[in-house]
Amino acid sequence: MPTLDISCDDLVVADPAYVAERLGSDAVWREWWPELTLTPSERRGAEGVRWIVTGAALGTAEWWLEQVRDGVVVHWYLRADPVKPLRGRALTRLRERYVRRYRERLWAFKDEAEAGRAAGERRTGDQPAIVSRSELYPTVQSSFGKSRQLRGESMAEQTTSTIVVNATPKEIMAVIADFAAYPEWADSMRETEVLSTDEAGRPNKVRFKVDAGAISDEYTLAYVWSRNEVTWTLVEAKMVKGMDGAYVLKDQGAEGTEVTYRLAVDVAIPMIGMLKRKAEKVIIDTALKGLKKRVES
Repeated sequence: MPTLDISCDDLVVADPAYVAERLGSDAVWREWWPELTLTPSERRGAEGVRWIVTGAALGTAEWWLEQVRDGVVVHWYLRADPVKPLRGRALTRLRERYVRRYRERLWAFKDEAEAGRAAGERRTGDQPAIVSRSELYPTVQSSFGKSRQLRGESMAEQTTSTIVVNATPKEIMAVIADFAAYPEWADSMRETEVLSTDEAGRPNKVRFKVDAGAISDEYTLAYVWSRNEVTWTLVEAKMVKGMDGAYVLKDQGAEGTEVTYRLAVDVAIPMIGMLKRKAEKVIIDTALKGLKKRVES
């Protein structure tokens, strides 16, 4: 197994064709990875590129796009061995440096591509980014054998609420990502367990046990993190058939940070739409108030 096995997943709310065109340029990747020689082994148009990696490391790399309604998740992989063998902390530092450099450049592109769009808003003339299906999603296989879900149709209704927190987006994101502490401040949360993390150390699959009145269950969510936005979708559950949500943060400078929580839930038992939205509203408002109290305390 390669000593460098890196994967990153980031949401870009922009026209998929534009994202594919920009990221499909060899010049972009040469600029991002000057010490690596990336020789295309397969060009797949809007679906991405696979490379043979030489230079400072030997192996393979890939990027591909997963369309998510009005945007795309950019998946990037690097599986390689440094030409100069490294171990322990030196190898960890190199891995962290690759992830940090990639995210700095990808997020700069994200900022450029999303210019003019207020945080959390959908692209003009398109559909919301939050998506779900009641049934299992179909999967596709990457070149590294990792199964990835393809999103389906959006739920008919979403519930949204906003609150202002007297803290920076970075401070708020740190609390959102600290799932082990959720039972301490999230009233409905009974148990949490981080099942896996990404290369940046952020949870990308988490199991929850919640008791929120009309919506109580034990379920697992998959997370995609961006600079000021995190989205999640349901992996499996006992009662819930679908769950998509997002925290979207908007820096307001001295006035703090505007935090928007968006949620859509589909339950297995019959429930009148008005009651379901009321239950979602209770979950959202309780979570936002708890988050604000936790961050500001």
